[in-house]
Amino acid sequence: MPLAGELTSSLISRVADRYGLPAAGLLRLWTCRNYPARHVGGGARADSEVILNAAGRAVLAELCGIQPAVLARALPAFTLDDPKISSGRDAAVAQARWRSAGAVAGEAAFACRSCTARRTGQTVRAVRYLPRWQRVCARHERWLLDADADQPLEHLDLRGVPEVAAAQRRWAGVARRAGRAGAKGGEVFALAHAVVARWWEEALHWQQEEIWPHRLHQVAGGNAGTDFERWRIVGRDAVVFPEVVAVADALLDPAMAELVWTDSGAGRPRPGPRRRVRSSPLCRWPTTRCGAGG
Repeated sequence: MPLAGELTSSLISRVADRYGLPAAGLLRLWTCRNYPARHVGGGARADSEVILNAAGRAVLAELCGIQPAVLARALPAFTLDDPKISSGRDAAVAQARWRSAGAVAGEAAFACRSCTARRTGQTVRAVRYLPRWQRVCARHERWLLDADADQPLEHLDLRGVPEVAAAQRRWAGVARRAGRAGAKGGEVFALAHAVVARWWEEALHWQQEEIWPHRLHQVAGGNAGTDFERWRIVGRDAVVFPEVVAVADALLDPAMAELVWTDSGAGRPRPGPRRRVRSSPLCRWPTTRCGAGG
């Protein structure tokens, strides 16, 4: 059973698991014209998507025992065509072509394994197309991480930061308000995210900042400790999400939108990176909230 918004490549991997096969073994049913993208370290990227031609789609439907129309509703990439495999003399042969998910249907994130098991009976990795404003699994209190990163985690624990899930509930109203104002919710979110991401880069120099350090340590399991730099990268989107939603809401006020756009740089070239300071970045944020990891 496909998950809503699942990558076609993810479904193929889960079908292979059902048959007790490695994904590479099942992929031999299709003639692949290229290879999935890999990380610098050599591992295949989890956000690698596969495009199938008509004959290839028929093979997948038969393997799943599901009508192609059902797969088309669930899998955003299922009906996409690639001229290199959908036409020509070999069009009748089941073929596949690898692409990055971002170039096919948008941002990809790991699915919640507990939700995947509940729906499919498989406690395995799955990858779905999920914009950043849909990354909270409210049932299991998790933030679902980007699938393109070369790191082992699939989610962050949100049990200590309920305001992140609350922000996702609030976003639905902000998106409706954006629609009434004639704006696209995704574009409003993207601008708000860009602004807050810039604040995040400057936040290490805010000596009195307490909220973001507290959240960061919570999603890191209680204390980021000596791995603070990595957690700052991995945890950023979850930590700043409430502020992104708040800024997106404010952007729907034209006067505020102009102020935020100016503050974000208004298209001007940004200054070069600051010179790295040798002391621990944890020391720049209050120790009362950061714990003893610094």
